[in-house]
Amino acid sequence: MKLQNNNLDEMQEKKLLEIEHKGCWIAFWGLLVAILVQMLIFDEGVIRSVAGEWIVLFFLSLYMSISSMKSGIWDRRLKPNIKYNAVISLAAGLVCALVFSISSYTKYHVLMGSIATGVIMFIIIFAITFFTLSLSVKMYHKKIRKMETDCKD
Repeated sequence: MKLQNNNLDEMQEKKLLEIEHKGCWIAFWGLLVAILVQMLIFDEGVIRSVAGEWIVLFFLSLYMSISSMKSGIWDRRLKPNIKYNAVISLAAGLVCALVFSISSYTKYHVLMGSIATGVIMFIIIFAITFFTLSLSVKMYHKKIRKMETDCKD
């Protein structure tokens, strides 16, 4: 079957892109919330219960990151610098620390153990996120330089 031509005018096309954009972000945040809730609710087999959502979230994130990087786009509001990398890493670390602390406390009912779990998870997630974002910023700046030199030539 042959695809038909686009029947949308420019205004409808813009509106459709806006709808798809919002739908993508609703799916992204919805999957993330679903994973976090399931991690807090389930004791046994939590990996099995979130595997499907995690795979979809992973590939959605990977696609969005790679596509944006190839296009030389970082973000609408955030700048690709160390300050924002630290803020985002801090937020990710705190959320993971909170989730793992609560999960640990509900499973074992040991306050100090759950605090230690939260601290360890905070350090690990902060470090991984900061490293990944810093590497992405370097790749982004390299891509921008390449695009600028290609435009000059």
